[in-house]
Parts: sequence; C-alpha cells; structure tokens
Amino acid sequence: MEEWVDSKQVYAGKIVGLRVGEVRLDGGVLAFREVVEHPGGVGIVPVLDDSVLLVRQYRIAVGRDVLEIPAGKREGEEAIEHRARCELEEETGYRAGRLVPAGSIYASVGYCSEEIFLFLAFDLKKVGQNLEFDEQIELVRIPLVEIPQRLAAGEFKDSKTIIALHALLAHLNC
Repeated sequence: MEEWVDSKQVYAGKIVGLRVGEVRLDGGVLAFREVVEHPGGVGIVPVLDDSVLLVRQYRIAVGRDVLEIPAGKREGEEAIEHRARCELEEETGYRAGRLVPAGSIYASVGYCSEEIFLFLAFDLKKVGQNLEFDEQIELVRIPLVEIPQRLAAGEFKDSKTIIALHALLAHLNC
C-alpha cells in the first residue's frame, strides 16, 4: 500500500487541486506521485418516457462537443442525492420524482481522486432550466431502443456516460 511520506499542494484552483510528493511503496521504496484532487461529483441519466435526455456541450479539455449525461461537481458537504437533483434540474429543466442510485466510479484512478456518483432519474416533471452563466448546453433526446446500438458503435466517448447508460440498461432488464 502506498502512503504519502512528503507532499504539498502546489495548485489550488476553483475545480481541482494538484498534490505532488513522495510515497512509500511496499518494501520501503520511495516514488514520486502527482495527484489531481477533486471533490467528486454526480451524474444522472434522465429517463423521459421512452428516451433518455443527454446534454451536448463543448469541452475545452478535448477540444470538441461531447454528448454526455447531466453531471456536476459536489459542493461542500451536501448530500450526494441533493446535488444530483440540483444538477438534473439546472442542466435539463426536469425534476425527478424518483432517483435510483446506480453506483459510483472513479474518473481516472492513476492520477485523480474524483469519485462520481451515478443515478437514474425517473418520473420527470418539467420545471425549467437554470443554467450557470458559463454553461452552453444543448439537450439531446435519444430513444431507449437506440442506446445499445450507439454504445456498441462507440458513439459515446465520455466514460461516466457509457457506464451510466449500461447501468440503465441493466436496471431496465431486471
């Protein structure tokens, strides 16, 4: 098991921090590590009638539009389900009557602490979007019957979206 021997946060931004330093490996060997520290987030698959509602937005990190589930960063110590409900409403304009937990995933365990909690949202009621000032989101409705073929064809590139859509398919086939 690795443990920090000496580390310092060299960057503290609005979304992430960067910690660097030495860790002690099993056997006592020292190694250098860089870890992106992130408070974690939520991702929600909104099921609207016989479709899912995804969001398309430009992602500067990859330089292109990405089709993904609504998601957002945790805010402080708030309850995870509360954050999921807020993000769903902000980004899609729908309120969930029922949220089903669908597990959690780590974004990239090799260098990042971000854990994303996934939910399936059912019994949606339209209440109106409430986007942040810097969010430019296009809502995209995809029929449920198209999801397996689109997954198989590799149309989705965002990992949380791929995992969450598989979780939805497994939930619906129970």
